[in-house]
Amino acid sequence: MRGALGGFVDRVLGRGSAAITVPVMDGALKPNRVLDNAQVVDTLEGIDDLATDGYRLYATAGPVLYGLEGGSLVEMLRMDGDITAMAVHENGAVALAVGGRRMSVMSRGRTGWGERARLEQVAGVPLRGVNALCFDEEGENILLSDGSAEHAPADWCRDLMEKGRSGRVLRWSSGGQAELLASGLHHAFGVLPLDGEVIFSESWRHRVMRAATDKGAKSTPLLSDLPGYPSRMAHAAAGGFWLTCFVCRTQLVEFILREDAYRKRMLQEIEPSLWVAPALRSGASFLEPLQGAGVKQMGVLKPWAPPRSYGLVLHVDAAGRTTRSLHSQVDGQHHGITAVAEYHGALYAASKGSGRLLRVEFDAMEEGE
Repeated sequence: MRGALGGFVDRVLGRGSAAITVPVMDGALKPNRVLDNAQVVDTLEGIDDLATDGYRLYATAGPVLYGLEGGSLVEMLRMDGDITAMAVHENGAVALAVGGRRMSVMSRGRTGWGERARLEQVAGVPLRGVNALCFDEEGENILLSDGSAEHAPADWCRDLMEKGRSGRVLRWSSGGQAELLASGLHHAFGVLPLDGEVIFSESWRHRVMRAATDKGAKSTPLLSDLPGYPSRMAHAAAGGFWLTCFVCRTQLVEFILREDAYRKRMLQEIEPSLWVAPALRSGASFLEPLQGAGVKQMGVLKPWAPPRSYGLVLHVDAAGRTTRSLHSQVDGQHHGITAVAEYHGALYAASKGSGRLLRVEFDAMEEGE
């Protein structure tokens, strides 16, 4: 009763969950040019996920798994559908999500790649939107986020505008059993083992959660009220983890999400690329929706304009405090950061918006602050 009454009061007063305010990027989130100034290692249209086993850096784009060799990405494995998530283990095992609907664990032998195990459903519910994978700390189980039971990973924008809440986080054991860690999530996108716990991103609620370890217990927030929609994560050698925010929030989008009549008509009548919604890239068409401060003046787009697309990576310590951020601002090029990985003393980032693999030296992070 109190929850329903509180929600009604919030809607009347425009506060709490009904507010359309977006957190200011200041302090550790102060904008910089670190991602825009990053080294471009290679160009790969559709680059999506990154992972490393300590010996090699891997990347995915479309149906192909690539490996970094000699400063460029080379094809290693081609699947029968788009690879929507990846994890690699130091023993050579590679876990891949294909089309968001199938989990395959692959290994490389003398005659080539072979499938060791497969997962297509959990508790009778088929996989639909698997978008992030990782091995647990023991390396025996695979953690995965299934973003939506209704939409494939590529349809994340529709899931946002339809206020999707069918995401889940799972643990797949080496024995073939799958365990549900969390469900009913507002788009699960990113999962990571951290200090004996499992954490995951809940994108549309702008937070990172700790998965409940006891049966019947609820997951608890580790990091909340983010200025962007959080996605995949990676361990940081200095402690804590790196968190990508693949798109950022704006007051206009927050407003539209609360105006159901307008939002539903927009979904029915407008081409998806022209929705008033976040995107992985922007500026390519004059037909794109604009917000007042985003209009070019004298041919210049202001870096502080409301972002339709943006590049953002956060470093978060184990206590859930943001200690550092890397940006590609509104007028930058390296937007839509969907994955990061530390490899050979540097941070690599996949800018899906620009189709580039980026390399950031840790010294450059210090200079950019």
